[in-house]
Amino acid sequence: MTGLVRVEARRFRYRAAIRWLALLSVVAALAVVAGVVASVRPPSAEAVASAEQQVALAQEDWEENGDQYVADCRSGEEQERATNPDADWGCDSIEPRLEQYIPVQPTFADHARGWLSGATVLVLLLAFASGVTFVTAELATGALGTWLTFVPQRGRVYASKVVVAGVGVLVPAAAALAVTVAGSWAAAALQDTVGDVTAETWRALGDQAARTLAAAAVLGAVGAALGFLLRSAAAALGVGIGWMLLVDGVLAGILPALQPWTLRLSLEAWLQAGTTYWLPEACPPLDGVPQAGACTGERTLSMLHGGVLLAVVAAVLVALGAVVLRRRDVD
Repeated sequence: MTGLVRVEARRFRYRAAIRWLALLSVVAALAVVAGVVASVRPPSAEAVASAEQQVALAQEDWEENGDQYVADCRSGEEQERATNPDADWGCDSIEPRLEQYIPVQPTFADHARGWLSGATVLVLLLAFASGVTFVTAELATGALGTWLTFVPQRGRVYASKVVVAGVGVLVPAAAALAVTVAGSWAAAALQDTVGDVTAETWRALGDQAARTLAAAAVLGAVGAALGFLLRSAAAALGVGIGWMLLVDGVLAGILPALQPWTLRLSLEAWLQAGTTYWLPEACPPLDGVPQAGACTGERTLSMLHGGVLLAVVAAVLVALGAVVLRRRDVD
């Protein structure tokens, strides 16, 4: 088995399509860094002048209507405290100020996780595509059939390809994530917008990167399994990406209660260490009077829930791929 894995790893490393996909992962990371470079720049002179004009107009309006705005704010705050005793609308600080109108420079400490998430989607997509093309290219050329004449144990061949598809995507994915973090930090440092970076900041980034790598490995293996199941790169990519983008979205729209069981929300929960979603519910009474209409309530989906669901789906697909390879003729 070890020898088979070494052979498949060599094939994976030297396949041109997979090299291009790996390069695209790094390019995607550089695109995110370019966006960070643009966002951390100080406000331009034009932006400052525009902000000064806007705050001047807002202050004129404040002189005429400021007292009414404060009264309305306090009234709304008081109503919300009927259901949320901690409600604080900050009514003492709503007077227009210049800093409210000038574009804010994001800091690495506050936005690094979001910047890392910006590269995640494409990294995962390319990992999945790498797994798919690794298998379907050999099926299309007949190389797999030739290989099985030398190694007729289909179970060992299947396991070695799935393992390599999962592990092989880790290097380009890790490189893309490293470029994103290092490039974002460098861009923020050049503009002195690193912020208060603590050990907790780096730990959170490391945890997020580790979860992303785990997801990339699973998607690489699932891509290989779908390649065996569908035998077509277009079909495998269409089913995988289409399900995440279309089927999950349709299900969530028609039956909102199914949201916790969709792959898309589960993947989001895994990558972000938990996420939230909304469900329709009866509106709460106001001052003891039942309210008509439609309201929504926030729900939480845990990282564990998302991870377990994704693991189960991946295990089922990998098992189906093994069964199909054992039973189907290979040219």
